[in-house]
Amino acid sequence: MTLSKANLQQSVDSKTVRSVTKLTLVAIWLVVMLYLLTLVPGVDRVIPQTPVTLAAIVGAIVTLVLVGILVHLAPKAATLTRMSLDGPQELVEHAAGAVYWLIVLVAVLVAHSGLAGAILPLLDGFEWVYDIVFMFVAIPVLVVIGARLYSLLDPSSELVAEKVTGDN
Repeated sequence: MTLSKANLQQSVDSKTVRSVTKLTLVAIWLVVMLYLLTLVPGVDRVIPQTPVTLAAIVGAIVTLVLVGILVHLAPKAATLTRMSLDGPQELVEHAAGAVYWLIVLVAVLVAHSGLAGAILPLLDGFEWVYDIVFMFVAIPVLVVIGARLYSLLDPSSELVAEKVTGDN
Protein backbone atom coordinates (compact mmCIF):
# COMPACT_ATOMS: atom_id res chain seq x y z
CA MET A 1 0.00 0.00 0.00
CA THR A 2 1.92 2.97 -1.27
CA LEU A 3 0.46 6.12 0.20
CA SER A 4 2.22 9.36 -0.66
CA LYS A 5 1.04 12.80 0.33
CA ALA A 6 0.41 13.69 -3.33
CA ASN A 7 -1.65 10.53 -3.92
CA LEU A 8 -3.67 11.17 -0.77
CA GLN A 9 -4.40 14.79 -1.69
CA GLN A 10 -5.50 13.74 -5.18
CA SER A 11 -7.70 10.87 -4.07
CA VAL A 12 -9.36 12.31 -0.97
CA ASP A 13 -12.37 14.52 -1.44
CA SER A 14 -12.03 17.75 0.57
CA LYS A 15 -15.73 17.70 1.44
CA THR A 16 -15.45 14.21 2.95
CA VAL A 17 -12.38 15.12 5.00
CA ARG A 18 -14.06 18.30 6.25
CA SER A 19 -17.19 16.39 7.18
CA VAL A 20 -15.31 13.63 9.03
CA THR A 21 -13.16 16.20 10.84
CA LYS A 22 -16.16 18.31 11.86
CA LEU A 23 -18.11 15.31 13.15
CA THR A 24 -15.10 14.14 15.14
CA LEU A 25 -14.57 17.61 16.63
CA VAL A 26 -18.27 17.90 17.53
CA ALA A 27 -18.10 14.54 19.30
CA ILE A 28 -15.04 15.67 21.28
CA TRP A 29 -16.74 18.98 22.10
CA LEU A 30 -19.81 17.14 23.41
CA VAL A 31 -17.69 14.94 25.66
CA VAL A 32 -15.85 17.99 27.03
CA MET A 33 -19.13 19.84 27.63
CA LEU A 34 -20.63 16.81 29.37
CA TYR A 35 -17.60 16.61 31.64
CA LEU A 36 -17.86 20.33 32.46
CA LEU A 37 -21.56 19.86 33.22
CA THR A 38 -20.69 17.24 35.82
CA LEU A 39 -18.78 19.96 37.71
CA VAL A 40 -21.86 22.19 38.06
CA PRO A 41 -23.32 22.06 41.59
CA GLY A 42 -26.60 20.21 41.93
CA VAL A 43 -26.54 18.11 38.76
CA ASP A 44 -25.82 15.02 40.84
CA ARG A 45 -29.09 15.35 42.78
CA VAL A 46 -31.81 12.80 42.23
CA ILE A 47 -34.87 14.04 40.34
CA PRO A 48 -37.84 13.90 42.74
CA GLN A 49 -39.86 10.66 42.63
CA THR A 50 -37.26 8.97 40.41
CA PRO A 51 -34.00 7.19 41.10
CA VAL A 52 -32.31 9.16 38.27
CA THR A 53 -30.13 12.26 38.51
CA LEU A 54 -30.26 15.30 36.25
CA ALA A 55 -26.69 14.53 35.18
CA ALA A 56 -27.78 11.04 34.09
CA ILE A 57 -30.60 12.46 31.96
CA VAL A 58 -28.33 15.05 30.33
CA GLY A 59 -25.68 12.35 29.90
CA ALA A 60 -28.19 10.08 28.18
CA ILE A 61 -29.20 12.87 25.79
CA VAL A 62 -25.57 13.66 24.97
CA THR A 63 -24.95 9.92 24.54
CA LEU A 64 -27.77 9.63 22.01
CA VAL A 65 -26.33 12.60 20.09
CA LEU A 66 -22.85 11.02 20.17
CA VAL A 67 -24.23 7.70 18.96
CA GLY A 68 -26.00 9.52 16.12
CA ILE A 69 -22.76 11.28 15.19
CA LEU A 70 -20.84 7.99 15.23
CA VAL A 71 -23.44 6.22 13.09
CA HIS A 72 -23.37 9.15 10.66
CA LEU A 73 -19.55 9.16 10.73
CA ALA A 74 -19.14 5.42 10.00
CA PRO A 75 -19.89 5.47 6.24
CA LYS A 76 -17.88 8.67 5.78
CA ALA A 77 -14.87 7.16 7.56
CA ALA A 78 -15.21 4.02 5.42
CA THR A 79 -15.28 6.18 2.27
CA LEU A 80 -12.25 8.12 3.48
CA THR A 81 -10.44 4.82 4.16
CA ARG A 82 -11.38 3.54 0.72
CA MET A 83 -10.10 6.70 -0.96
CA SER A 84 -6.93 6.86 1.13
CA LEU A 85 -5.67 3.31 0.65
CA ASP A 86 -3.78 2.22 -2.40
CA GLY A 87 -3.70 -1.51 -2.90
CA PRO A 88 -5.68 -4.49 -4.10
CA GLN A 89 -9.39 -3.69 -4.28
CA GLU A 90 -10.29 -6.66 -2.05
CA LEU A 91 -7.93 -5.45 0.68
CA VAL A 92 -9.17 -1.86 0.47
CA GLU A 93 -12.84 -2.92 0.63
CA HIS A 94 -12.31 -5.16 3.67
CA ALA A 95 -10.30 -2.45 5.43
CA ALA A 96 -13.03 0.14 4.76
CA GLY A 97 -15.65 -2.32 5.97
CA ALA A 98 -13.67 -3.00 9.13
CA VAL A 99 -13.41 0.75 9.82
CA TYR A 100 -17.17 1.15 9.31
CA TRP A 101 -18.07 -1.67 11.70
CA LEU A 102 -15.46 -0.64 14.29
CA ILE A 103 -17.14 2.76 14.49
CA VAL A 104 -20.55 1.08 14.81
CA LEU A 105 -19.15 -1.05 17.66
CA VAL A 106 -17.83 2.10 19.34
CA ALA A 107 -21.33 3.61 19.00
CA VAL A 108 -22.84 0.55 20.72
CA LEU A 109 -20.26 0.72 23.53
CA VAL A 110 -20.80 4.46 23.98
CA ALA A 111 -24.56 3.89 24.14
CA HIS A 112 -24.12 1.13 26.75
CA SER A 113 -21.92 3.29 28.93
CA GLY A 114 -23.72 6.59 28.47
CA LEU A 115 -27.29 5.39 28.92
CA ALA A 116 -26.52 3.29 31.99
CA GLY A 117 -26.92 6.15 34.47
CA ALA A 118 -30.43 6.95 33.24
CA ILE A 119 -31.70 3.41 32.62
CA LEU A 120 -30.10 1.12 35.23
CA PRO A 121 -31.73 2.84 38.24
CA LEU A 122 -35.12 2.19 36.66
CA LEU A 123 -34.52 -1.57 36.21
CA ASP A 124 -34.42 -2.30 39.98
CA GLY A 125 -33.15 -5.87 40.19
CA PHE A 126 -33.15 -6.52 36.45
CA GLU A 127 -29.95 -4.67 35.60
CA TRP A 128 -28.66 -7.78 33.85
CA VAL A 129 -31.30 -7.26 31.12
CA TYR A 130 -29.58 -4.01 30.15
CA ASP A 131 -26.28 -5.80 29.56
CA ILE A 132 -27.96 -8.66 27.69
CA VAL A 133 -29.68 -6.25 25.27
CA PHE A 134 -26.40 -4.52 24.45
CA MET A 135 -24.60 -7.85 24.23
CA PHE A 136 -27.10 -9.04 21.59
CA VAL A 137 -26.50 -5.84 19.63
CA ALA A 138 -22.69 -5.92 19.98
CA ILE A 139 -22.01 -9.59 19.19
CA PRO A 140 -23.22 -9.51 15.55
CA VAL A 141 -21.19 -6.32 14.98
CA LEU A 142 -18.16 -8.02 16.51
CA VAL A 143 -18.67 -11.04 14.23
CA VAL A 144 -18.72 -8.78 11.16
CA ILE A 145 -15.54 -7.02 12.32
CA GLY A 146 -13.86 -10.39 12.86
CA ALA A 147 -14.92 -11.56 9.40
CA ARG A 148 -13.65 -8.34 7.77
CA LEU A 149 -10.32 -8.53 9.59
CA TYR A 150 -9.97 -12.24 8.79
CA SER A 151 -10.63 -11.44 5.12
CA LEU A 152 -7.68 -9.04 5.22
CA LEU A 153 -5.22 -11.81 6.13
CA ASP A 154 -4.65 -13.38 2.69
CA PRO A 155 -4.56 -10.16 0.64
CA SER A 156 -2.29 -8.52 3.25
CA SER A 157 0.14 -11.44 3.36
CA GLU A 158 0.25 -11.55 -0.45
CA LEU A 159 0.92 -7.81 -0.61
CA VAL A 160 3.72 -8.03 1.98
CA ALA A 161 5.26 -11.01 0.18
CA GLU A 162 5.17 -9.10 -3.14
CA LYS A 163 6.79 -6.04 -1.59
CA VAL A 164 9.50 -8.02 0.21
CA THR A 165 10.39 -10.30 -2.71
CA GLY A 166 9.82 -7.74 -5.46
CA ASP A 167 7.41 -10.06 -7.32
CA ASN A 168 4.49 -8.34 -9.04
